[in-house]
Amino acid sequence: MEASLAIDRITGATQAEIERVLVRLPADPDATFVALERGAVAGYAAPRFDDLTIHPVRRGRGHGTRLLAAARDDAIQRGDRLLLFHVPPHLPASIAFAESRGLRYHSSLWQFELSAAVGVTAPAFAGDLVTRAWADDEDLASWVTFHDAIFADHPTPLPITVDLLRRVHSQAAFDPGSILVVARRDEPVRRLGFARVEVMAGTGDPPRGLVNLLGVVPEWRGRGLGRELLRWAVTRLRDRGAGQIELRVEGTNERATKLYRDHGFAPITEWPHWAVPLDGRAA
Repeated sequence: MEASLAIDRITGATQAEIERVLVRLPADPDATFVALERGAVAGYAAPRFDDLTIHPVRRGRGHGTRLLAAARDDAIQRGDRLLLFHVPPHLPASIAFAESRGLRYHSSLWQFELSAAVGVTAPAFAGDLVTRAWADDEDLASWVTFHDAIFADHPTPLPITVDLLRRVHSQAAFDPGSILVVARRDEPVRRLGFARVEVMAGTGDPPRGLVNLLGVVPEWRGRGLGRELLRWAVTRLRDRGAGQIELRVEGTNERATKLYRDHGFAPITEWPHWAVPLDGRAA
């Protein structure tokens, strides 16, 4: 991963991002594919991260084709509705590979950034709502159900599993206070929305902050809850010493992109997603 980053120079990709991915990959080993060449890792495909990468010195040997086929077959068996990979627009060889295998442009994930100089209003949740941090005894299965309900209509899949939650939250750096859960005061066990943030180690001084996820259940959208969650996320990150703050959003998610722009976030990097054909037709 480091060798590829050094050669390909993917805009927005960092060493910190490599570390985040490496923590999460083992949580779903059956959906992570590795190509070996004489015992050495030649490449990998990780659909959860829209990533298919071949080691720079082992390209042109068919590893990419085999990894793509393995990921596609697995997606079909799982019944996935969509399989996407990031195709860097500045790498002609990557574009040629994608086109030759039937992939087509689908959508773009954008990295938005909030300057440390931009002020954001503190959160003010309605009086009939309560907030709390992540609980040690959180029901992980019900959290997955809650997460899936929020992102069921998301432009691209955002799957999680109990194993992924358990692995990420078992890391020494995990902070329960980095997650805020919102519920009704008269029904505190029913989650209405949440935000998750992260201060990214090794990204400078001050470090960069990441609004990792933010979501509201469909029936509570349009009431300002997402706005207050975003304000909480920025406030929390700045209280923990973050400078610039970033987040990722699908370009077609107009409700979210407007919210972020209204709070001073600006798009800085585009990551095009190309779709893999899953039904025998072109994507």
